[in-house]
Amino acid sequence: YFQDQSIAIIPARGGSTRIKNKNLQKVGGTSLLKNSLIACKESNLFKEIIVSTDSLDIANESEDFASIVHKRSKVTSSSISSTESVISEVINDLPKLFTERTLIYLIQCTSPFLTEKDLKESFNIIRNKNYDYSCLIAGYFTKKFIWMKNAETNIWEPINYIPNKRPRSQDHESLFIENGAFYAFGLSNFILTKCRIHGEVDVFSMEELRSIDIDEKADLDY
Repeated sequence: YFQDQSIAIIPARGGSTRIKNKNLQKVGGTSLLKNSLIACKESNLFKEIIVSTDSLDIANESEDFASIVHKRSKVTSSSISSTESVISEVINDLPKLFTERTLIYLIQCTSPFLTEKDLKESFNIIRNKNYDYSCLIAGYFTKKFIWMKNAETNIWEPINYIPNKRPRSQDHESLFIENGAFYAFGLSNFILTKCRIHGEVDVFSMEELRSIDIDEKADLDY
């Protein structure tokens, strides 16, 4: 039942600026896009695997793995277009694929170490929830000490500890950091909120070493 209601959406724009053809760059001999497609395909979780793109090269790379290649409009293909606008466009352009009970997995292919095991394990978490009113985000736990510059005073301030009461790292409370690898959520509440994160939020933990997001060239080199 759940697999019949689950759809993966992979946004993959062609016009990346900081890294040319970013989604087609290879890690370990496989493009970032194809790595995400393989993880989705091998998980056997999805009724449809949709790649939304404005690029013919990306469309060609999606063959044999994506069940649908969705052609993005110019409005959703700019560098300032939100991911939510892409999701909404896919839903509006392909209405027969979606029902009120559809579970959507937003997969971001700039996370090269996402595996089918991650998808399966996260699916076992969200399938036991009322995902009409909840969502699941991927990320990692950290006990690092975090600082931020106050925009008004221009002074650096600690966010998650008091310096003169600095705890031992093993005793420090963990924070959860989104890694952007994937988000899982129900269609009905996404339509209401227009946001991938809504309702009761649960987390899926990946190792920090596998949580790198390819954003800058230095990330790809690393």
